[in-house]
Amino acid sequence: MPISDQARELLGEAGPLDQRVFTGLKYSAWHNVILKQWVLKAGLTKDITFPCFRHTFATLQLTNGTDIYTVSKMLGHRELKTTQIYAKIVDEKKRDAVGKIKLDY
Repeated sequence: MPISDQARELLGEAGPLDQRVFTGLKYSAWHNVILKQWVLKAGLTKDITFPCFRHTFATLQLTNGTDIYTVSKMLGHRELKTTQIYAKIVDEKKRDAVGKIKLDY
């Protein structure tokens, strides 16, 4: 999965290609406890779970102009309609879009 240059810089030195970035981390209720510790260390007070990270990533990508097909593939969705759930959050983009076509009459 491609990542941004900024994310690569934050992750530091790359390890072996067959090694996970976050070793031993699996999605479960127990690991949400670990995630909560990370969030608190970062100074955040909001309750954040792994799905929150995916949701934020998808919403930011759509808000910043990444097409929905690309976002869908990055999230590993089989169907585009699954990704469209995130698009409803980007209502501001919809409001901007309706003002882009102006007819001279």
